[in-house]
Amino acid sequence: MKKNMKKDILVMGFAMFAIFFGSGNLIFPPIIGLVSGEQVGWAIVGLALTGILFPMMALASVGNVGYNLQDMMKHINSWWHYLYMGLGLLVVIFGTIPRCGGVAFESGMQGIFGELPFMARIIFLAIFFAISYYFAMNRSTVIDKVGNYLTPALLITLLAIVVLAIVNPIDTLHSSSISTAKESFLNGFFTGYNTGDVGTGIICAGMFITAFREKGYCNKQEYNKMMLGIILVGFTLLFVVYAGLAYLGAQGVNYYSLDVNATFLLTDLVKNLAGYEGSFILAVAVILACLTTAIGMIATAGQWVEAWFKGKISYRQASLMITIAIFMISCLGVSNVLKISGPIFMILFPMSVVLTFLGLGKKWVPNDGAWKGAVWVAFIMSLFDALNLAVMTGLVNIDISGLMNIINQIPLAKQGFAWLIPTILGYVIGAVIYKFKKKESIAYEVWDN
Repeated sequence: MKKNMKKDILVMGFAMFAIFFGSGNLIFPPIIGLVSGEQVGWAIVGLALTGILFPMMALASVGNVGYNLQDMMKHINSWWHYLYMGLGLLVVIFGTIPRCGGVAFESGMQGIFGELPFMARIIFLAIFFAISYYFAMNRSTVIDKVGNYLTPALLITLLAIVVLAIVNPIDTLHSSSISTAKESFLNGFFTGYNTGDVGTGIICAGMFITAFREKGYCNKQEYNKMMLGIILVGFTLLFVVYAGLAYLGAQGVNYYSLDVNATFLLTDLVKNLAGYEGSFILAVAVILACLTTAIGMIATAGQWVEAWFKGKISYRQASLMITIAIFMISCLGVSNVLKISGPIFMILFPMSVVLTFLGLGKKWVPNDGAWKGAVWVAFIMSLFDALNLAVMTGLVNIDISGLMNIINQIPLAKQGFAWLIPTILGYVIGAVIYKFKKKESIAYEVWDN
């Protein structure tokens, strides 16, 4: 097979950028910039670490252990990947992809044409998901299609906004009344962390690794070069766009209150920057950002369902069924189904972070007991956060205030990291027990030489 590594790295790096850059990624950088003011540079650094680097580390961690999620999860239990994929599918079907369709219509289509009737929503969603399925239905070409066609269009719209913010700024940068350099960095750091894109990295890893292998990059050395290359491309593109949008937000310190709605902030900033033409460009960017994320998630979910049923349901059949189900859910509205996906996401996210560091640091993980202890404890601790969110959103009606008061006594709990210290203890205890019982660990999957 004839290979052109430089071209493949560029195309797949473009695809990585597009799949990671969903609709929410457009909205939060400007609000970070607004809060930071002239300290926006520190906020961008914090955001780059957790909002860009961590998710890409998550993607790389799967390939560092083996070929897919199953190779990673077998160090916990033989069935753990089914649990992770099942939870992931629920988040994708009841959260990520319906939200993509909803935001594409509400902030994209209506951003161009104004308020539209319900039937227009149905027609738009039918077209949106038909296009999503078209790009996702062929597993071997989905990355190339996104990287070659959709990403350039998305980048042009985003870079147009970024360039205008630089050459024709709304205002000079001013200091924010509440943000120091340290606070700006931490705000960017925690905002990037809370996007949950680390989970996206774990979820989408198999799609990229499959694309590597289908292009003929089958040994570890080639994998490392490819992964490093697409991470550099994806990181650079995301950094430029995030930094530009945050810089645009920082120009609004004297014009907007800090409690302004994040979506309104972005749309109004772009309108002030470039008038109706700017609003049109932003609406197109929103639609494309939602579309590329939906394609990536449909492709990943299709692979999972095919693997789950051991090929009895083909990838194309699985992708089509998922697309139809998501279209129907989106037509009913996403507000209620998001109440379901939120708690499930809270279960997946800490586990995804732990898996990322275990996968990347496999050389320093003493045995499978460390995997089991760390991931099991992260999973159990995340159940409390999921239950708390379910209560807060009205999905469950029980009083857990006493339980949460106990959980909040754990160090870093109030910062959203109640799982961290227990997980480290679980890692150590699991490793010691495994070593004491002299249990053998499962060998890591070896790539071809």
